[in-house]
Parts: sequence; C-alpha cells; structure tokens
Amino acid sequence: MQIVHASLGLAGATVSDALRVALPPGTRVAYGHEHLRRTISWVRTLATRPYSLENIEHGTLVIVSLHGLTARPEMQRLPRLVEALVAADISALVLTDDVPEVSAAAQATNAIPVLVLPEGSSLAAVERAVAGLILDRESQVQRRAAEIYQDLIQLALEDVPVQALAEALAQAAGRLVYVEDEYGSLNAVAGPTDAFARALPSPEVAASIYSARQVLGFSGEAPWAFGSRLIKRLVDTSDYEVYSAPVTLGGAVAGFLTLLGRTDEMEDFDELLATKGASALAIPIAKQRAIIETQTRIQGSFLESLFGGGALNEEEIAERARYLGHNLHGSYDTACITLDIPHNSVGPPREAERANLWASFLDGARRDLLGEWPKALLKDRGEMLALLVPSHGDETFGPEGLDGVRARLANLAGGSTVTIGLGASAAGPREIVRSYLQAEQAARIGRRFLGGDQVVSFADLGAYRLLASIDDRDTLTAFCDEYLGPLETYDIRSNAELVETLEGFFRANGNHARAAETLHLHRNTLLYRLGRVEALTGRNLDDPETRLCFQLALKIRHLTPIPAAPGKEFS
Repeated sequence: MQIVHASLGLAGATVSDALRVALPPGTRVAYGHEHLRRTISWVRTLATRPYSLENIEHGTLVIVSLHGLTARPEMQRLPRLVEALVAADISALVLTDDVPEVSAAAQATNAIPVLVLPEGSSLAAVERAVAGLILDRESQVQRRAAEIYQDLIQLALEDVPVQALAEALAQAAGRLVYVEDEYGSLNAVAGPTDAFARALPSPEVAASIYSARQVLGFSGEAPWAFGSRLIKRLVDTSDYEVYSAPVTLGGAVAGFLTLLGRTDEMEDFDELLATKGASALAIPIAKQRAIIETQTRIQGSFLESLFGGGALNEEEIAERARYLGHNLHGSYDTACITLDIPHNSVGPPREAERANLWASFLDGARRDLLGEWPKALLKDRGEMLALLVPSHGDETFGPEGLDGVRARLANLAGGSTVTIGLGASAAGPREIVRSYLQAEQAARIGRRFLGGDQVVSFADLGAYRLLASIDDRDTLTAFCDEYLGPLETYDIRSNAELVETLEGFFRANGNHARAAETLHLHRNTLLYRLGRVEALTGRNLDDPETRLCFQLALKIRHLTPIPAAPGKEFS
C-alpha cells in the first residue's frame, strides 16, 4: 500500500479527545471504549442531588458527582439516571467514583461510554477544560501535545532509558509506541496500561504486529530514506494504523518513533504526539550515540595496537587496557563477526555496495553488542568486526549461546546472513592476540568454506586448525600452488571449473555418481574433468596419498589470507 504523507486536520471534539486532551491524567474508561468516537456538543456537571436533567442537550458530556452517595435508595436510582441520560442522547457519562451499578446500566443500554475521574479531581476545572476543547479544539490539542512534549523532554534530560520514554508516551497517548533505529531495528516498545480494554495488542506481542521493514517497506541494508516528514500507513490487517515520525540528528535520520492505534481512532493529536515525541527522543539517542562513538574510537585504537603489536611491549599494552577498565591478565573471550553478503542476479555486489552494506551493519551491530556486553571491546577491521569480552565462566559465549546474537545481527543486515568465528578463551596479551587470530580464521573459513550463517569455533575446525598454526606462509603457498596451480591457470584461460569440480568430488567422498549429481553434471562430464585434473598435474586420483594432498591444498586455498604467526607481536 502506498505511503501517504499526513497533515493536520480539524474535526469536532469527541469523547476520545476529551479523554486524551481535557480530562485529567489517570481518567479511565470503565465501560464503552467502542463509543469513544461520539461527538461532544457541550458539557454539564450534575453536582447536587436530586440531579436535574432539564436542558441537557443532545451530545452533552455529563459529569456526575457521586461524592457522599452511600444511601441505598440513592444507589438504586442510579440505573434509572443512566437510562434517562441515554434517552437524552448524551455523548458520555463522567463519574467521580467507580460505581458498578452505573457501568452495568450503561452496558445494558450499550449506548454511551462511562469514564471515571482520578481521585481529587476538580469538577469545575474539568468542566472548563472540556468546554475549552469544544470551543477551540485545535488550540487545546496543541496545548496538551505541548504538555506531553515538555514531560518527555524533562525525562530525557534526567537521562532515563529510551524504554522509559516510550512507556511515558504510550501512557499519555493511549497508543502502542515503537522506537526503531534508521535500519528498522526495534530499540523499545511500550503500550498503555489499559491496552487490552482499548483493543490494542500487549507490548509482548506488539513486535509481531508492526515492523518498519514490513509495514513501511524499506530494507535494512540502508538507512531510512523517506525524508523527515511524518507518514501514516495502515497495517496489513487494516485493524491498525501507524503514524511514524523520523528522529533527526543534524539533518540526518537516526531512527523513528511510531504510534500504533485502532484505524478508526487515529487522529491529528496522534500526529502531533509522533512528531513531538520524535523530537524529544533525539536527546537520549544523541547522547547514546556520542558515547558509543567515543568508546568505539578509543577502543578501536587500543585493539589495533593490541592486534598489530608494533613497538609496544606487554606492560604498555596492559596499562592502556587498565585505563579502559580492563585487566588483560584475566580471562577473555574473542569473536570475529563477518557478513555473508549474497550474490544478486548479476553476480557479486560491487565494492561500493559491499562497503555501504558493511558500514550500515556496523552501526546497528555496535549498539546491539554493547547492549549485550557493556564491557565489550570492538574494532572494525575491514570486513571483520573484532569482539573482545571478559569471560563470564558460562556458555553465553559458546556456539549455542551466541547463536541468538548471530540471528539478531543478521536481522540488521537486510538480505545477508552473519557468521561468527570464536577463538579459545585466553589470558594475557599474547594469548588474547592468538585467540583473536583463531576467531578471525574461524569466521573466514566458516563464511567461505562451511556455508556461513553459523557460529564457528576454531576448536571445531579439524585440519584447518593445524594448517592455520603453521608459521611459514611460503611453505603453505608453495604446497597449494604445486597441487592446484596448474588447475587454477587452466580454469582462468579456458573459463573452466576444474578446481570446483575437484572440491565437489571430495565432498562426495570420491563417489562419482553422487559428485555428478551435486555438481549438476553428466557423469561422463565429471569423468572427463577429473581426467584433465590428472593430466594437468601428473597425479593419480586413485592414490590415497595424492587425494590427501589435494584436499589439504584445497583447505590451504580457503585459508587465504593466512595470518601472521602470533609469536612476535610485542617487542
């Protein structure tokens, strides 16, 4: 469905307007949420008994004082009072106390809503506020929206979490509130305490009702691209409507605030609250991002020194770590995170596309990881994100524990999946560097050779662990070239696929029929290609020793680039 840019409009005051704009906070609906769209023509207070029903106009909002009403005869007359007011066609009944007999009588007629004021409300002030709403709805809506905005600003200045701001706005608006970043990742969701009575989903199920990527129709591969104007759109079920306002920082969109309500209840007041709420949210979001950017810069410099070694010795690097609140002689877990960027219909993405996707992924990934591990150290290393976390002594950083993190990060990456490589737990700068190199290798091998989209532990890599531990790069490269060099040269010159065929042959455990099936080749084509492999290399594939060497060469090929030996990082 097409996105529509919303604009403020004027309408007659309704009972819903009175509840949200004029009646004091804490007023609740005892009965009749479905009747809140009734229009109010005037307001009248019945404060003295016996109540006078003369001159009550059609559409009047009637306020009834029940203070001191305890005598049984008076209580018994209340249902008849409700019947008389319904006959007069009032818009709503507002009570000073919650009396079940009134709600039961209103429910029997099923014609008007019943509202209950909070204790201590001034009836004169309530009547004036409703009258002001009727006479000048626009200014009263603006006034109430400004009050809510000031309340949100005050909370933001007190450094309350974004979730607390969302909850305050949800309560004031009577709507579900979503706070998402510019990539559509949900940061907070909240609903009013009477969400069930308002026929709204609970906050627990709200995420399944609305998603910016699905409802607003944009990809997580790039930031929000609809400009800075408020938009409104029906949710697919058409039962709900959303008003979304971008949160802007320095002219750039940093996220957006969304209000969700029943389709027949959303109005101009919700538009105002969405735009003003988004403005208030800019304060905590700006603070949060400034903190993360500072942490990222300082931590990145430290980790680059740690992993690069250079002229620093162990004591110097440990001292820098202590400045950041870390003791490198304690136990640490390392991980390396990378994107499995898929090819499109025309092949692999261009370098600029890969860089843009990686940059957009990093922003959300940093916030997610620091939310999970506030003491984490992070460093962008090209297409790898290094992660160093103090060990917790449990399985939260193991393959199973990290799988939920991997799924969340993949959600930030649009159409890509995520692979996480893990090193062994380590203590001391040298061992931590060794562990990180293991994590980097595990991520690289997992992405390029094991299919990606998984958590890969270096400890589970089998022969790859042995190959990755060999310090002499030249020896590994020479071995790989000796067995695969002629095949790679032939593939380039003839646009052939001998190396790929050889890999498929070994994946099928040397079974010709199975290999031909998985490679989508005719069996005779497979046999011809394997014959070319033997002819070009001068080696016999029936020889077990030759097969082992070919398989090792293929594994070395997937290890590229091979890491530097972790024995001389510090001087």
